[in-house]
Amino acid sequence: MGYGLLRLNHNLPTIDLHRNLTNVSWQLGKSMEKLASGLAINTAADDPAGLVISEQMRSRIASLNQEIENVSNQINKYSTADSALVQMRSQLTEMRSLAVAAANDGVIDDNMRQAYQNEASNLAESYNRIRETAQFGSQSLLDGSKGSVADVSEIAPMELSSGESSAASVEAIDSEIAKLDSTIGQIGAYEKHNLQGQLRNLRVEAQNLTAAESTIRDMDYAREFSNFLKNQILFQSGISLMAHMGSSPQSLLKLVGAFH
Repeated sequence: MGYGLLRLNHNLPTIDLHRNLTNVSWQLGKSMEKLASGLAINTAADDPAGLVISEQMRSRIASLNQEIENVSNQINKYSTADSALVQMRSQLTEMRSLAVAAANDGVIDDNMRQAYQNEASNLAESYNRIRETAQFGSQSLLDGSKGSVADVSEIAPMELSSGESSAASVEAIDSEIAKLDSTIGQIGAYEKHNLQGQLRNLRVEAQNLTAAESTIRDMDYAREFSNFLKNQILFQSGISLMAHMGSSPQSLLKLVGAFH
């Protein structure tokens, strides 16, 4: 007695279900990997072309970030020099005021003149000391040496012993003020128009490139979580169906045994 199309050794629906279940399980694993890493591309197999483009962009972004750091350090260097020069400019202004006061022979006496002389000498020493010691890291900034941003001359001690020498000191200080003002202007212009402009451009390029790279490499969390839930439901349903189909051959054997 035959039993038609009843197959017990090869249950094709179960085999198809197992294959689909394996695929869903793989998809579920990929979703979990992406959700854990936050990346849409974790291996070259995910998107070979996208991975290559992304890595090229990351190399450029790394270079841009280093350039940004370099320019920022340059700006800090020039800012340090600028602060020192402004302080020196203030000292020249004070020295000029002392020389103008000492030039007034009809008002001051010897004690006042000596006091002006002492203060002016201290200011000159302080001026020269700032010039020599102004540094950024180990680089001198104002002495004209390699790596410095300006070459500022030392100033000689002022002579305020008489009205005539005091007037001559005023002229000498005016000359130093003019040179220092020119140096301050050059440093400020270079910092503003060259360094700061370069820094802005680098930051804009880095920001745009980072956004483009993120579009390629980063995961859309909402979409991927939706895929994860879908695959999770499919997997659980497949497991339940597999368990149900696994019991069918037993039921069929019982049914066949009833006819004997």
